[in-house]
Amino acid sequence: NWIYQHQNESNDPYYIDGSLWGMYGDTSPVKQNQYGSQTGEAWNNRTDCKDSNNKPVYIGIIDEGLMYFHEDLDGNVWTNDKDLVNGADDDGNGYIDDVHGWDFAGGDNSVHDGSGDNHGTHVSGTVAAKGGNAKGVAGACWSGIQLISAKFLGRYGGTTANAIQAVKSVVATYL
Repeated sequence: NWIYQHQNESNDPYYIDGSLWGMYGDTSPVKQNQYGSQTGEAWNNRTDCKDSNNKPVYIGIIDEGLMYFHEDLDGNVWTNDKDLVNGADDDGNGYIDDVHGWDFAGGDNSVHDGSGDNHGTHVSGTVAAKGGNAKGVAGACWSGIQLISAKFLGRYGGTTANAIQAVKSVVATYL
């Protein structure tokens, strides 16, 4: 007579096939990795990342841009509802039409400029890709999170000044 317990295990293809090596831990049923984050084990406790007041956790992705329209990130990317897309700075934060964040490398609101923004999207997926949806990858937090793109790395790299501006903007303007 066995005791059965609920387990949250992702059914996303890259988790199932062992590709997400950083998510596994030493007791993972998919693939053991003593150096992994043990995220798979943590999913048994919770898959969302809401704070103690049941509000979303905001995380700035200070990197390349992120593909805010990616199906695994859908719903987990911040949308600035105070700034309309109208060519004006409606929220008064110094950034025009900053709907999902700001591109400090390019000086505009384009937080995804194509394939050159793969790393920012990859990092975003590690943090907050929806899990359990049988698509692509699974992140550490499946829901309850809002990613803010603060792109400072462009085609030719990025400057320290832009990285500092990115951190300041996430901390001061968005939170």
